[in-house]
Amino acid sequence: MRINLLKDKEGLYINWGEIAVVLIIILTLALPGLHYYINYVELQELERDRDLLENQLQALRPQEEYYFELQQQIEDFRLPEEVEVQRYAISPAIEEFGVILPNQAALRSLNFQNGELAITGHAREIEVILDMVGNIFESEIFSLVSLQQFQRDDVIDFDLQVSMHTREELP
Repeated sequence: MRINLLKDKEGLYINWGEIAVVLIIILTLALPGLHYYINYVELQELERDRDLLENQLQALRPQEEYYFELQQQIEDFRLPEEVEVQRYAISPAIEEFGVILPNQAALRSLNFQNGELAITGHAREIEVILDMVGNIFESEIFSLVSLQQFQRDDVIDFDLQVSMHTREELP
């Protein structure tokens, strides 16, 4: 036989609702502290990284100054702007000259000096030279200064002096 001296329903009873409320209160108070700690650790790491980068930057400053000195020296050695423009203005003229020159004409030399082009070459027929002179007259970049031709056996040698106008000089 068993005897129960406790009153009815007075045993060990666990109230899960109260435990859940207590846990929620503890977590509500602990989460901001945990968040603060994580942010504090990240901030310390970022400050350490910043200090390292500043040290590296200070180490690179002399090289940066040397780079800018070299850049200044390069600028000092550059050609004047008008010379550079003249140097690059030849390219369209050379392209135009390729259109003007007939396939049957052969060139021996091509000299450019002070805006004039001296051309020496040879052709088998006078019509080839006349076609080239006609193309020069139609060109916007070239104008004929002088033409000399010499007959040698079945080959015609020619010396051609052409004045060249860059696109900047055209009206």
